[in-house]
Amino acid sequence: MTSDIDFKVYAFILVSRGNALHFSALFEYHDSMIIWFATGNVHKKEELAAILNANGGTSLYEIKIPTDAGLDFDPEETGTSFHENALLKARELRRLLAERRPPRYSPGDPVIADDSGLCVDALNGRPGIFSARYAGVANNAANGKKLESAERNALLLAELGDNPQRSARFVCAMAMLLGEDRFHLAQETAEGEIVTRAEHARGSGGFGYDPIFFIPKLGRTMAELSEDQKNRISHRGKAGRAIADILQNRM
Repeated sequence: MTSDIDFKVYAFILVSRGNALHFSALFEYHDSMIIWFATGNVHKKEELAAILNANGGTSLYEIKIPTDAGLDFDPEETGTSFHENALLKARELRRLLAERRPPRYSPGDPVIADDSGLCVDALNGRPGIFSARYAGVANNAANGKKLESAERNALLLAELGDNPQRSARFVCAMAMLLGEDRFHLAQETAEGEIVTRAEHARGSGGFGYDPIFFIPKLGRTMAELSEDQKNRISHRGKAGRAIADILQNRM
């Protein structure tokens, strides 16, 4: 059974109405479309599944990540922008899937990848595309090594110091690859500001910079939001809904 079509099977029963016989549907089997997501982060997989299936009532899309197929996936992110890295990761996973052909993979399966990060105005947009492996402007040689989230947050607050300009945004570029030269890109932001002190970091939800990213209109940090609230206003939620719209209405 392929996953690049919306495949439905119906069961029927003959029902007698007066002198006539009528077919009546008993139930429907619905085969979800498989979408491969270029990440090793199970939390991001669950987040994307919730976003893409938000309006379907049922699971229209089944999200698979490389580890679901026993694939090692850790491409070097050499792009100079979020959307370049997103497309690079999508193409690399598509190449790997075509080469290994794991169970339930079909050449028509869409491949989605995203690249996201935090851009702080007072730091000239840093950490930007280096957000997950940021080690500070004074230690560029270490960019590429991953610090723990708490270490990165402390580093960012130290670099900002008492600077009154705290405006920042999360950026997410999401690429959906349908063929080598056929793809869709969506890029969205979530606006906010960086807290002024480490003790102002709040919340246990989310990950990364979420505890120090304050959203004034909500009066809470990103880490204090529920999963549903975060998906409604986050950079990834907005980009994911744009991709969902393409999947549902334009393919």
